[in-house]
Amino acid sequence: MVSKAGDYLTTVEKVTRELQNLESMKQLPQFIASQLSSAIGDDIQYAFVDVESNNIKDSAPIDSTVKNLLPFFLDDKFTEELKKLDWSVVDSRGVRFLFKEVFGHESDLETSFLIIPKKRGDTIVYLSVLWGSSKLEKIDKEEVDFISSVCSAALLKIMSLLGVSVQSGDRDLRRKAFELKELSGMGTDLTTLGKEELFGSFLLNIMGRSLSKTAVIFLSTNENNTEYAPVASRGVLKKYLERIHFTSKNSFIQELGKRKEALAIPDMLDILSEEEKDNLIKLEAAILVPLISKDGLIGLLTLGERMNMQPYSEKVYDSIKVYSKQMVMAVEHSRLSDIRHAFSRYVSPQLKKELQSNPDKIKLGGEHRRVAVLFADIRGFTSMVEKMDPLEVVNLLNTFLEGLADIVKKWEGYLDKYIGDCLMAVFGAPIAHYNDAERATIAAIEMQSYAEERNVEQKKYGLPLVEIGIGINSGTVVSGNMGTIDLFDYTVIGDVVNTAARLEGIAGRSQILVTKEVYEEVKYVVDADFLDSLKVKGRAQSVDVYEIKGLMAGRFLSVLERVEPYKVGHYLNIARDVELIGQKLGFSTEDLIKLRSAILLIDIGRIGLSEGIFNKKEKLTPEEFEVVKSHAVRGAEYVEKKLNLFKEGIELVKYHHEFYDGSGYPDGLKGEDIPLWARIVSVVDSYYAMISKRPFREPLKEEQARSILNDEKGKKYDPNIVDIYQEILVERLHENVETGTPA
Repeated sequence: MVSKAGDYLTTVEKVTRELQNLESMKQLPQFIASQLSSAIGDDIQYAFVDVESNNIKDSAPIDSTVKNLLPFFLDDKFTEELKKLDWSVVDSRGVRFLFKEVFGHESDLETSFLIIPKKRGDTIVYLSVLWGSSKLEKIDKEEVDFISSVCSAALLKIMSLLGVSVQSGDRDLRRKAFELKELSGMGTDLTTLGKEELFGSFLLNIMGRSLSKTAVIFLSTNENNTEYAPVASRGVLKKYLERIHFTSKNSFIQELGKRKEALAIPDMLDILSEEEKDNLIKLEAAILVPLISKDGLIGLLTLGERMNMQPYSEKVYDSIKVYSKQMVMAVEHSRLSDIRHAFSRYVSPQLKKELQSNPDKIKLGGEHRRVAVLFADIRGFTSMVEKMDPLEVVNLLNTFLEGLADIVKKWEGYLDKYIGDCLMAVFGAPIAHYNDAERATIAAIEMQSYAEERNVEQKKYGLPLVEIGIGINSGTVVSGNMGTIDLFDYTVIGDVVNTAARLEGIAGRSQILVTKEVYEEVKYVVDADFLDSLKVKGRAQSVDVYEIKGLMAGRFLSVLERVEPYKVGHYLNIARDVELIGQKLGFSTEDLIKLRSAILLIDIGRIGLSEGIFNKKEKLTPEEFEVVKSHAVRGAEYVEKKLNLFKEGIELVKYHHEFYDGSGYPDGLKGEDIPLWARIVSVVDSYYAMISKRPFREPLKEEQARSILNDEKGKKYDPNIVDIYQEILVERLHENVETGTPA
């Protein structure tokens, strides 16, 4: 293990610098583990634990010992006991002690542990967990400080990669701790509450340690890093700051960008213009420190003369260099938070998370994307307003449009804008899905259902009924931020948008109109009628227009849901997982959409049969089993004759209860004689049936259900499909351990 102060500083600076180049959360734990292993001279593993959300990021496949202990570290009792003890570090002895205190019995650890908790106030929010090396048993205080510094640098980068949010209430920007004691003559503990507090706290800490009289932080105000404005200052008159802005044309900005190191003002006098000298004098600047990210020079820090009148030593320069790296990560994190706030009202949490993880997707300028655009407008709103109190109008409009916006978010669309009593939504930008037209169409159907539900309340209180007309089109648009980096409006433009707006304009009350482009993508999912080829303003050619009546499976699902409320969720879970298997098998987009739509109909043959038989606790009689078997045949006949379902869908409905060994029903098909879609659904349907609570039994645990799938490979289930599905379930389990979300 390194032992000298300079070696600590060099190693931490190297880790901090290289962390900036990591673009994937998956790389970070292994990177930290390798750096610490190199420093300690033995193999060491690292995990980051977010206690609040049960989020675990580990550097290696977890062995049985660690796997058994990680839930212990996440246990509320553990963190509460650790909080009482107020330990800054927990070694293996401490883990044993806590295990006994919390659970009342000893634990034989097969590996050494070191746990470094991080607090926010009095609450433990993060744990850095290290294990694997026996040297962790004999670690001293100096080495703990070094490891803590590395883990703190990792923490800030993790926050940046994951896009930890600034909450509007307490504006919580997570604690960034970087502790080098007094080894370098300059250590800090940056505890921040928001952007202004972050920058101000940074300046106070760095001034206190470097003894500088003044300090100012300038940050880039645009994506191209051509202009810089002050964001925080200490010791400089505000009247000067209001007038000082730098650009990429300033000679010292160019020099900082080129040399990428802190520069003393006296060393640059020969290149500075008189205006530049005057501005730097007003800032009382003695040295300039560049803030460099992967995007270039994103800002600079000016520091004044030292209070002790001593020059800036190499040791202090080195320390400032480390802090500038840490500050860059804090700035990047802050900008991610800006992105979150910019989109927080307009996208779903899933989209928000992806945007935070991939901020480059939010960029100025335009790009061509294939999207579906939806316009929804309240019909007769003007005449409605004339009959209502202004306050009632505002309440009605806000409530109704908020309900429509929630539906957009549910289907992972982007709420582009409100235009009076009209809503515009985009599906496919800024994040694309293979079935965005389908998502937009289902969202439109749900909007009409929402309007019907609202009208029950409207009628009850004698208020006007609210009806909407909807238009949807799909195709290629130009999407991107229109404006500046500080005030941007993410939107889409093009003929596709205009046509969607025209369709909404001609749609009647409670009507959904779509173009042929949309219909071709959703025809397997919906009931629809061709209306006409209409001349649409702004287009030379006529547009084929279809009216969407509803989901093809809509009537069936509404009937079944009244009997078994859990069933619809069951089908949606099956559809999600079957879709994932289909993707791994290379299914086309059209086949995936057809497959998803058919899954919603697999039990349509149960309508009209006694549900008591399907939910019977006792063993079925031969006669009752014949009734159960008949639902597959009845369902297939119905979707073929009544719904004109495609061939693969008919086969799926009929044969999804067949087993690989020929023991299923209705025809006792065997092996690959069973259609592929039916073999896939058989596996997934069985899994969800096992883990779901039913009237006749309690649910199995997920690991039990997975074990049964493995036991029945080659018997009930296609071995290849089981292997693919097990891989998906393991991936999901790992993601859930990392994010703390349910399956």
